[in-house]
Amino acid sequence: MEFVNPDALRLVPGQSIHGIFIAGPGDAGEVGLFIRSLSGVASDENAIWLKQRAGLIRFDDVLLVLTMVRVSGAGEELFDVWWNYHSSVGPEHFKRMAEQEKFTVHFYGEDGKRFSIETENGFRKFFSDLDKIIEKISPWTEVEFDRALRGFCAESYPKENLWEMIEFRPETDKSEDVSEPGLQTYPGVIPAELVPFYTYVPGQGHCINIVPSLFEKEAAEEDPTRFLHPAPVKTVLRCGIRWVQGHPVAPIPFIPGHGLAVPPDDVEL
Repeated sequence: MEFVNPDALRLVPGQSIHGIFIAGPGDAGEVGLFIRSLSGVASDENAIWLKQRAGLIRFDDVLLVLTMVRVSGAGEELFDVWWNYHSSVGPEHFKRMAEQEKFTVHFYGEDGKRFSIETENGFRKFFSDLDKIIEKISPWTEVEFDRALRGFCAESYPKENLWEMIEFRPETDKSEDVSEPGLQTYPGVIPAELVPFYTYVPGQGHCINIVPSLFEKEAAEEDPTRFLHPAPVKTVLRCGIRWVQGHPVAPIPFIPGHGLAVPPDDVEL
């Protein structure tokens, strides 16, 4: 376990990291976020609002855990923090994030720490669902993690795009009796091999049932229909597919407890 001394830490503009710190005498430590604004938005602790989102992404057989915080004050700024379960401190950090009820964000300036804001740990349920998924994937090295992270970010930045991709959405009530459009009303062209997997989901629009690449190994070894999730047609066609046991697999991020993470603009109702 490694501890961070918030008062001694120095960050460069735009930097954001996570670490364990001691909140007070007798405290066992908690995971916090340490950030330094690039735009100067975090200048007044009494006029700041925080919003949290998180996502799980599989890239090159590496699971990238992403947490994001939007800081609103005089303006807005996004901070993305990536977590590697197989780092030396990974398991301890993940365990604490699944347990702690509060989450502290420490704000820094040129001269060091300026102030800290304690908020509800909105990432708690997200982290509590990760172990059973990560344990199914072969471990990766630090080098493999860094390579996968650079590759994914090169394809998916800017940060605003990441923020939109990992928006938490409630699951659709499939029992709702809704008059639904169908394949004949789709305004574009769906490849013939994907037509059998077409579906229209109320609230999600025209979709293709795909296996998220996160579950590709399990789908290859078990019944692939157990791992199908509806994704917008636009998303599927843009990201490309491969096949496992006759079912389409797509590299679309999956958020445990929430479903697929897709850009809102891809939804066609």
